[in-house]
Amino acid sequence: MIIYFAIYCFLGYLLESCYISILERKWISSGLLKGPFIPLYGFGALILILLYPYLKDSFLLSFLIGGIAMTMVEYFASLYIEKWFHTHCWDYSKHHLQFQGRICFLYFMIWCFLSMLFIHYIHPFFMSLQIINDSVAIVCLIYLSFLLKAYIDHIQFQKINGLDIH
Repeated sequence: MIIYFAIYCFLGYLLESCYISILERKWISSGLLKGPFIPLYGFGALILILLYPYLKDSFLLSFLIGGIAMTMVEYFASLYIEKWFHTHCWDYSKHHLQFQGRICFLYFMIWCFLSMLFIHYIHPFFMSLQIINDSVAIVCLIYLSFLLKAYIDHIQFQKINGLDIH
């Protein structure tokens, strides 16, 4: 589970950084922490992995239950980050159908879609690689990505903390 957590934290970083960079039309290295690692995605993936046996046979259930689970993770992560890091990472207060600026319908739908992809395609792909046997190589790749991230930050690419650009 630790390996899956690390992989999905890294993939979440890539996904979010690319998404924000497209919106901003320049490279943005996303995340609250230093390094290419966003734990929100790792924890969300672990929850989906625990739900996997119940959701793997239904696209509709993986879409709805996965979206609800991930939206709850996002909501509680927002509360946690504000309390312990004293920062406000994202604000959806200008989005339609939002709650406390922490979650909104648009991102609920995105979570639904990503959860369905995760349950039916992404996680089965990583399970097929039998990465538990190759965990040393995976950990090395993750650490190399940290070094690459440190180098990128060093050469002055734009760095923001959090997602307050929405």
